[in-house]
Amino acid sequence: MQKTIKTITSLLYVFAIFNLTAGCKAAQLTAKVNTSPISASIDLFNVIDDKIKVEIKVKNLDTDTISYYLPKIVPGTYQNNNYGKHVENFKALDQQGNPLYVQKFGHNRWKINNVSQLDKITYWIHDTFDSEGTHSIFSPTGTNILKNKNFVLNLYALVGYFTGRKENKYNLFIKHPKNLEASTSAVETVFEESIENINYDVDFFKYKRYADLVDLPIMYSDSNRIIFTVNGIEILLSVYSPNKAHKASKIMPQIERIIRAQKSFLGDINTTKKYSILLYLSTLKSDDAQGFGALEHNTSTVVVLPESLSREKLNEALTDVVSHEFFHIVTPLTIHSEEIHNFDYNTPKMSEHIWLYEGTTEYFSLLFQITQGLITKEEFFERLQDKIEASKKFDDSMSFTTMSKNILEEPYRANYRNVYEKGALISMCLDIIMREKSSGKYGIVDLIKNLSSEFGINIPFKDKTLLKTIEELSYPEINDFLEKHVVGNTPIDYEFYLNKVGVTYGIKNIQSSYFIFEQQPLVKGLEASKEVVFVSGIAYNSFLKNLGVIGGDVLLNINEKEYNLKNIYDLFGDSNQWKIGDEIVFKIKRDNEIITLVSNVIEPTIEKTILEQNPKASLQQLNLLKNWVND
Repeated sequence: MQKTIKTITSLLYVFAIFNLTAGCKAAQLTAKVNTSPISASIDLFNVIDDKIKVEIKVKNLDTDTISYYLPKIVPGTYQNNNYGKHVENFKALDQQGNPLYVQKFGHNRWKINNVSQLDKITYWIHDTFDSEGTHSIFSPTGTNILKNKNFVLNLYALVGYFTGRKENKYNLFIKHPKNLEASTSAVETVFEESIENINYDVDFFKYKRYADLVDLPIMYSDSNRIIFTVNGIEILLSVYSPNKAHKASKIMPQIERIIRAQKSFLGDINTTKKYSILLYLSTLKSDDAQGFGALEHNTSTVVVLPESLSREKLNEALTDVVSHEFFHIVTPLTIHSEEIHNFDYNTPKMSEHIWLYEGTTEYFSLLFQITQGLITKEEFFERLQDKIEASKKFDDSMSFTTMSKNILEEPYRANYRNVYEKGALISMCLDIIMREKSSGKYGIVDLIKNLSSEFGINIPFKDKTLLKTIEELSYPEINDFLEKHVVGNTPIDYEFYLNKVGVTYGIKNIQSSYFIFEQQPLVKGLEASKEVVFVSGIAYNSFLKNLGVIGGDVLLNINEKEYNLKNIYDLFGDSNQWKIGDEIVFKIKRDNEIITLVSNVIEPTIEKTILEQNPKASLQQLNLLKNWVND
C-alpha cells in the first residue's frame, strides 16, 4: 500500500512516543473535553522476556480520578476472558515521569488519582498463545508474541479504554521490526525517515472510536500474503506458517472459490468492500496455539489451524471456518441488537438472539455449499444429520432466548455449543416453513436481506421487538415457531419439517466395534495416570450401554486382564475374540469407587440418525426440495 510522509510535527510526535528523539514533544493542541484522541503505542521491536510494552496518552481530563479498563469480554466470544490478567508493571506517570497513585480492582480495572497531572500510562503485557493451559482464552481471540517472527494482535487484548471515553478517537502507533509487515483491514499510514542502520518502522492507524479499534485485528509476519478481488471485494489472505509448509498463493484458489460462492449465495447483500483473512498455523508445541477455529470481525477474521494439516485437510477446514466467519458480515455485524451495538466490555448485557447470530450463520455455511454445487445433496443431508446428533448432547428443552441472555452463567454456558447445532437447525426449519408458505419463492436468505434493509451496521434492533419484525417480513407461522421452539422450551420435531421437502428422517442401528465407531475411539489413555478412561460426551454402542458404562469411567480390567496406557491397543484385538452370549466382567473405577459390571456379549450397534430423500416423495415435496437446495 502507498506510504506517505506526514508533517514534521506529526513525525516528531510519533518518535517522541518511542523515545527516538531527545527533548522533542508533541505540540499541545487545545481540544474540548471528551473529544481529544487517545494515543496508544505498542512496541513490537523491543520485546523483553516474551512481553511487549504498551503506552497510552490522553489529554484534557477534567476529573480527579479516572479508571482504565481492559475488556473482560468482547463480542463474539460469549465467555469471560479477563484480558487484564496478562498485564504487569502498570504505571500512571506525570510529565516528569513521576508515578501517580493507582488502585487495581479485579483483573481488568485500574483507578488513577490526581488525573490533572496524568501524562501517560504504561504497562507490559504477555501474549496468550504460549500459556494456553493456564487460561480459557480461545486462540483466535488471543495474542501471540514471537520476537522478530510473528505477532497476532487482537487489539482489545492490548489496548483499553477510560471511563466515559469509549467514543473518543484513537491513534495507534506500532513500532515493529522492518522485516515484518502488517496484515489488516485497517487503513494504514506508515511514517518514514532516512535514518541509517535503523531496523524498525512505525505504523500509524486511526480509529473513530474504541469499538472500531478492537474490531480490526493486525498480524505482523514475513511476506506470505496475497491480495485478490472477488465480486468487487478486495480480499487479503495473510499466512504465518513457521515451517513454511503452506503458502498464501497455494491456499488462495480455495479461498477465492469459497468467497465467490458465498457472494453468489448472498446476492445483492453487500456489507464490505474489503476483507482480510489472517491465518496463523500452529506448530502444536506446548508453547503454541492449541485452540483451532476463528473469530469474526466486520471486515476480517483471525483463523488458527494446525500447520501439520495436509493441503486437502487445510482446504476442508478453511471451507468450514472461513465460510462461517465471512457470513458473520451479515449477522451480527450488520444485523444486531442494541446490546451488541453498545457493547459493554466489562459488565455486558447479552442479547437474546444468539440463534440468529450463530445459528443462522452456521446454517448459511452449510446451505451455500449445496446451493453453489460445492457438495452433493447426500453430503448436505449427512451434515444436517450430524447437527441433529450433536444437538442431542445438550438440553433440548432449554429456551434459546433464555440461554442467550444468560450465556455467561451456568447451566446456560454449558449449552453454548448448541448454538452451532440446534441453532443451525432452527434456521433450517424456518427456511422450510417459508419455502412452503411461498411455494418455494421466499426463504431465509430473503428474510435476512429484508432484515438488512430494515436495520444495518449503525441501526440496531431492540431484542424484544425482533420476532415481531421477523413476522412482519415473513409469515405468522414463523413467529409461532420461534415462540414455541426458541422462546419456549418445546423440542423441535425435525421429522415433521423435513417431511415437507420429501426427506425421510429416522433412526437406524449401525454396526460398531466394541471400542471404536467411525474411526472414533470410545476410550483414551491418560498420560499422567497411565489409565484407560471411557470418553465422555459421545454415543456408546448397545453393548457398552447394556453393560452400564458411562463417560469418565476408568477401565481397570476385563475378565481379570488389566488394561493401562501401555497395552490399550490390546482392547481392540482382544474384543475381536469375544463370542456372542459369553459372560463378560468389567472392573471399573467411578468417582474413586471400584465397581464390577457383568453382562453377556452382544453384537455392538449404535443408533444413528438417517436423512435421505424419500423415493415416494410427492411432486409438491420435490418442488420444495428443489427450491430449498437448488437441486
